Amino acid sequence: MIPVAEKSRRTKTPLTPEQRKQRQFLLNQLVYEMEDEKPVYYAGYKDVLNGSKEPEEIIGSSGLQSYLVEIVQRFLLSHPFNTHLRIMSSEVGVQIRKKKWRSCDIAIYEKERLKGFVFTNKYMSIAPNYVIEIDTKADLTNYQYQHDYFIKKTRELHEFGVKKVIWIFTENIPVIWESESAGTIIIRDGWDHDVTLTKGMTFNLATLVANDQAR
Repeated sequence: MIPVAEKSRRTKTPLTPEQRKQRQFLLNQLVYEMEDEKPVYYAGYKDVLNGSKEPEEIIGSSGLQSYLVEIVQRFLLSHPFNTHLRIMSSEVGVQIRKKKWRSCDIAIYEKERLKGFVFTNKYMSIAPNYVIEIDTKADLTNYQYQHDYFIKKTRELHEFGVKKVIWIFTENIPVIWESESAGTIIIRDGWDHDVTLTKGMTFNLATLVANDQAR
């Protein structure tokens, strides 16, 4: 019987205490959300850890995502109802409970609900009335199906007190998701649909884009 040589295994060089400290510091910077007391990292965070990308390369929004946020905000700010609303953006963090928070592209509050509220450097402890999300920056590799992340986040926002959640997807086939409860999500193919945020406040994303590009 001829002995078979064992394959040599590549052993990783153990990190020094200082390297471990730097790695943890970097990981803390790359947390996008906290879900069930576990971090959800930005998509591409492993590329940052191995040095092939800088944090800014994965944390920033794409040009299309930023553009859509801008034109939706412009619609909201020009609407007569905007005097009753506080329209917040730039990945607003909402603190659902201890060690559990989510980020929102656009979070819309009825100003009446924020009377006396003191804005600090902490995440918002009050649920928005409405949330508009454009894609996600989250790493979804731990989900068996990517849509599980979107469904779970939508349900958690509703359970927190959000009246309506609207998702705008840009990749592959453009899609819009709408939901007014944790149990029902309406999926609309394309952007050419009237989306009602609240009574009297309706927008059509395809029309907003077309009107903007025609100017």
